[in-house]
Amino acid sequence: MIKLSLAYFFWFLGALSTHNFYVSTTSIRFVAVDKTLQITTQVFLDDFESILNIFEEDKIELKAGGSQEEIDKIVKDYLQKKITFNNGEHSFTYNFLGKIYRNDLMVAYMELKLDSAPKHFNIKNSLFYELFPDQKNIIHLKAGSKRKSFLAVSSKSEFEIPEDFLIFQN
Repeated sequence: MIKLSLAYFFWFLGALSTHNFYVSTTSIRFVAVDKTLQITTQVFLDDFESILNIFEEDKIELKAGGSQEEIDKIVKDYLQKKITFNNGEHSFTYNFLGKIYRNDLMVAYMELKLDSAPKHFNIKNSLFYELFPDQKNIIHLKAGSKRKSFLAVSSKSEFEIPEDFLIFQN
């Protein structure tokens, strides 16, 4: 009876520590004066480790004391493959500025510098679909007083931004 009680107790603890929903949030703020998109992505730390460990030979623990420069490169490479910006003709490359850990989340910071306002502008967020088909990626876009939000799912993860949404100041 004690073994059964202990088994149930450990199963219950394990059930509490996992989550049954898979979601990320990406906030994109357009700063007209600087002609930049400031991008912040929040993901569950355990989900990010799980997806990275699919592609990497060595087991990755993001919070571990290992080389954060190496981990940053791996995080940057994955994010740049999965969160993309394009205008239909070519892709825009953004800079990975770094990441922080908040409890069970990883928050990544990126910046995209633009020379001019693109006429057609698409955002794609396909984080974690390889591992979690039910993954949902929320995208919030803010430019001045204008706001727009999207819900990316595996069947639709790319969205067109209206032409007049990004207004540049001279």
